[in-house]
Amino acid sequence: MYKNKMNKRGFEFSFVWLFSLVVGAVIIFLAIYAATKLIGSNEYEINTKTAADLRNILNPLGTSFEDSKSEKIELIKDTRVYITCNSEKGNFGENRISLSEKSSFNDWSELGSDIAIENQYLFAENVIQGEKVYFIIVPFEMPYKIADVMSVFSQKYCFVNTPEEIKKELESLKGNVLPFNFTNSPSKCKDNSISVCFQSSGCDVNVKGTCTDRECKGELYKNGFIEKNNTQIYYSNGLLYGAVFSSPENYQCNVKRLVRKLRYVSEVYSEKSRLSANRCNTGLQPDTIFLSKLAENYKDLNDLRLIEAQAEIIDSKNKALGECNLY
Repeated sequence: MYKNKMNKRGFEFSFVWLFSLVVGAVIIFLAIYAATKLIGSNEYEINTKTAADLRNILNPLGTSFEDSKSEKIELIKDTRVYITCNSEKGNFGENRISLSEKSSFNDWSELGSDIAIENQYLFAENVIQGEKVYFIIVPFEMPYKIADVMSVFSQKYCFVNTPEEIKKELESLKGNVLPFNFTNSPSKCKDNSISVCFQSSGCDVNVKGTCTDRECKGELYKNGFIEKNNTQIYYSNGLLYGAVFSSPENYQCNVKRLVRKLRYVSEVYSEKSRLSANRCNTGLQPDTIFLSKLAENYKDLNDLRLIEAQAEIIDSKNKALGECNLY
């Protein structure tokens, strides 16, 4: 009988102990689950706020009417910036950015909400990653200023056989800000850098200048083609850097946004030409109306050449007007 009581007590003790373990495990699981959800929620909120802060930083980064410039933003952690483009949203389309930071566990935090950027034109890869984000901001003129082309990147770039005029501009922009170097061979590029070849192949990005008309004034790279990711895309004046640093889809989308804005800016200059006709007749109203129509009918990069040619006509006439110039 004594032995039976001991067995019964041992069984009761084992059952209580097992029950405690199960309940404890459930409590720990629920605590971990709640903590994970809380951390995930905080990550989402933090990354959303950081994306909004980045948008606010970008707003004042525009240029004057002629100057190009470079900027650098340093982030607290290794960060992935996701950049998309929508050419149909609103009047002039939009970019959207969202962020994810690397956590202490060497994993990526929950992606925050995407933040709309309507007044900037971000020419970038679909995802850029790093603790430093670099910007080259160049005014886009067709022929008058339309907006700024803002090239965004985080990797090192190596430029091979760079034409003297472009090299001079890039060195001026580089300063102590941009991670650029210049060589005469892709084999001399630094490790983990993206190579950019001019008028040759064998690089991650290959630039082919095609501007040989009289209007080019010897500037072969005023327009041409960029070859990257097995895709060839056309660029015109002011779009070279945007094409180099951007994914093909973001590039084409942002060019479409710029052309949409060109349409409305041309209408403004057309009206300005009409209103000033009595005092100073520029004779440019028909030309600016035609440029606006070309922009309205824009479909893809093939139409950019017609727009560029009409812009050259307007610019030549405008320069001949002297004090009566329209812009």
